Amino acid sequence: MILIAAFLTYNILLLLMVFLPAGKIINHKSIVSLKSETDSFRWNKRLAFIILAVATVAGMRESFVGTDYHSYLDFYNNILDYGSFPNYSLGREIGWNYLNLWFGKLGVPSGIFFGFVAGLTWYFFIKGSYKFQFLLPLMFFFFMVHYFFWTMSGLRQSIAIVIFFYSIKFIIERNPIYYISSILIASLFHLSVLIMLPIYLLSKIKFNRKLFFILYVLSIFFIGNEWFLNQMSQLIVFISSKVEVLSSYLFYLDSDSFTAQEKRTSSGLGIILTIITVFFILYKSEEVLKKQPKLTIYFVLFFIAVILNNIFLSVEVIGRALTYLMICFPIVMASTVYYSTKKYERMVVILLIIAYFMIFNVQIYRIFSYGENL
Repeated sequence: MILIAAFLTYNILLLLMVFLPAGKIINHKSIVSLKSETDSFRWNKRLAFIILAVATVAGMRESFVGTDYHSYLDFYNNILDYGSFPNYSLGREIGWNYLNLWFGKLGVPSGIFFGFVAGLTWYFFIKGSYKFQFLLPLMFFFFMVHYFFWTMSGLRQSIAIVIFFYSIKFIIERNPIYYISSILIASLFHLSVLIMLPIYLLSKIKFNRKLFFILYVLSIFFIGNEWFLNQMSQLIVFISSKVEVLSSYLFYLDSDSFTAQEKRTSSGLGIILTIITVFFILYKSEEVLKKQPKLTIYFVLFFIAVILNNIFLSVEVIGRALTYLMICFPIVMASTVYYSTKKYERMVVILLIIAYFMIFNVQIYRIFSYGENL
């Protein structure tokens, strides 16, 4: 019964996100106008309702939905019961800690607090659509199927990631003060976001399809290379031991799954789907960026992420850092789908959407049947 309710809840939420903002998911015009780009972001009641829906579902979820959620829940409930921080900490970030303390002292129930946190995450993600609000239905779909359950676990980092995603607009607009300020605010929730400060220097980088194609193909050969991963683990341990901010992440390298071949190969179908998706994005990239050149930085960051992800696959400490760049996937994929107007392109798009939809439901099944958070 719980499984059926979960399927209904999360699939209805997904459908609301896809069809509520614009009433459609894929562009049906043979020629897409550049006028789709808006002058500035505009809020409306439908977007507000989506945030409310996400907040409601997140606030009412079971404690096992999200690997780390029970720890966050215990931390907050301790503040509710005693009115002060417990004798342990989930992190050193004052933004997260005092957000818990303020809500806890006000006696806000945990469901409402964690619903608010989810709403805050989606607020910044939506704002991060920048001048491409017309892509939101597709962005919602790919964010849901790719990151939704991850955001239910990594609450602190999720907030930092979406604030970084929002801050990309300041890279496009060449506003370093606002960009740095945004990253510093994000660091109040997760210090790891500070490694994104140098990303601003990529503002003048052009997207070279041939170069990224070559680098991506080469990176595929690194997938599952045990010797390379072992060498990288030793290097990361050394660097992390010298940098205090990174030292708290050393425990990721102690896990048996760090170089476990089983973990990498068990998601083989997911890897294949990712490779197919990346090649399709590459194929459409020149056309998309010709129509929407302001999307260039998102494409650059995304391809840096997928290349490094292949090279460091299963290195969780690297994977967590790359999540900041991978957040560009929803807008990159959304624009690719939106501008796929040829018949054979639409067929590929439909197959990809079906594949990601199936993976989303497999996640629901595993979480609510076995407690496996992917």
